[in-house]
Amino acid sequence: MPAFISTHAAKWGVAAFAGLASLGLAVGPASADSAPASSAAQAPQSSGHPKGAVKYVDRLITAYGIGDAVVVDQLAAKNVVAALADHDDGHAKRWHRTSADSGKGYTWVSYTNLDTQEVMNLTVRNAIAANKGGDAVREIEFVG
Repeated sequence: MPAFISTHAAKWGVAAFAGLASLGLAVGPASADSAPASSAAQAPQSSGHPKGAVKYVDRLITAYGIGDAVVVDQLAAKNVVAALADHDDGHAKRWHRTSADSGKGYTWVSYTNLDTQEVMNLTVRNAIAANKGGDAVREIEFVG
């Protein structure tokens, strides 16, 4: 390939990648609030987590944000439902997914509250979430 063509192809490849990255193609936040995320929020990080498990947890956080107790009860184990109910502090609509990772049948998903900067970590059973079964979200932890 002539040097001129390979140089231009490389430039176009870098430009296309930069353009896609600037669009924020990382699938993003679960939020019951339709307001855009603050500019300080980062795109979610991941290392190949099962998409079904993350969507499942996103549904839980969205239901929590809008106060849909029926859906929350269907998607999470009783200990998680109780922890969410105890933690409702008026900032429930402002959770933004910041990371997800998986291994050995589980996916761990983290959310950061855009108002309080508190972090919520959730553990979901992949098999239950993939089969759209109930209470796949098994554990919850609030940090900060």
